[in-house]
Amino acid sequence: MTKKILITNPFGIGDVIFSTPLIETLKKYYPDSYIGYVCNRRVSDLISTNLFLNKIFVYEKDEYREIWQHSKIKCLLKIISFLKGIKKEKFDISIDLSLNYQYSMFFKIIGIKKRVGFNYRNRGRFLTDKIDIESFDDKHVVEYYLDVLRLLGIDASKTAVSPKIYASQESLRFGERFLEKNNIAKTDLLIGIIPGCGASWGIDAGLRRWDRKKFAQLADKLIDKYRSKIVLLGNPKEADICGEVQSLAKDRVINYCGKTSIEELIGILTKCKLVITNEGGLLHMATGLGIKTVSIFGPVNEATYGPYPQSADHIVLAKKDLPCRPCYKKFKYTDCDKKLCLETITVDEVLHAAEEALKR
Repeated sequence: MTKKILITNPFGIGDVIFSTPLIETLKKYYPDSYIGYVCNRRVSDLISTNLFLNKIFVYEKDEYREIWQHSKIKCLLKIISFLKGIKKEKFDISIDLSLNYQYSMFFKIIGIKKRVGFNYRNRGRFLTDKIDIESFDDKHVVEYYLDVLRLLGIDASKTAVSPKIYASQESLRFGERFLEKNNIAKTDLLIGIIPGCGASWGIDAGLRRWDRKKFAQLADKLIDKYRSKIVLLGNPKEADICGEVQSLAKDRVINYCGKTSIEELIGILTKCKLVITNEGGLLHMATGLGIKTVSIFGPVNEATYGPYPQSADHIVLAKKDLPCRPCYKKFKYTDCDKKLCLETITVDEVLHAAEEALKR
């Protein structure tokens, strides 16, 4: 009998990519399974190309909240319509990675009998099987997600699956057009630089960002020494950051920050020989595509949120000798005005890491 399994992950780019080993492992154990995935709109194009998924369901909280403010009845009708679309698929199992109770409550209401996931702060009350957790601190998020499979009788420790994303044909075509438009030869050393860190921390995102001036200096050194072509990437809210890096750089850099869809961004990343970035979702997009990376970690623990598994192709720069880091624990950070964990990382250190990565 075909198992029909629904996975829910409402979080950002990095978390969704961290769930891809779970998806692939499920498909290995149940090759005839039908797997659905609930995610937010921002990541739907990213996960829709996954080879092991059959259907994507988009649930965008902000859209529902906006409708609720104008009409509670319209919002409830939209939720009912969303749930009807899931109910008609007749899923047997729900894997809830949301750390909340709403999704498992919804899925209980529509009749999904087995509902597994995390019991974070006793929010797993509508789950049939659960793992108690206080946070993601002791190991990598990928391993936390794979632990949930134990509730289905699957020992994921015997698998060796890395996070992966898949470029669509349109992504690849956009990458080719990007090279042509910017007069970049396929033999050129194209390096992507990401001076932002994604949207997941909102107003606190600055705590995760290396200095913009240093990114500009790094770009100049890479151009001077290797005649590299540099492209700046990021989301629309980071346009001012990339704009400043572009203006501070002495040499010409290409700025595509906020000018692409997720699909187009993937296309550009596939053309990069190396990506240099703060930690964040785009780091995991690059690693998921098999692109070499150099990443800069400040308050966040690289052992929990870094490239997985550790690899010589993905060099992490983090000040491990600082007693105050990592200060992001139990999903909270320690307010800090010094940012020593980032400010003490030098341009030459990042340049050396980039050189090491390019040798491999």
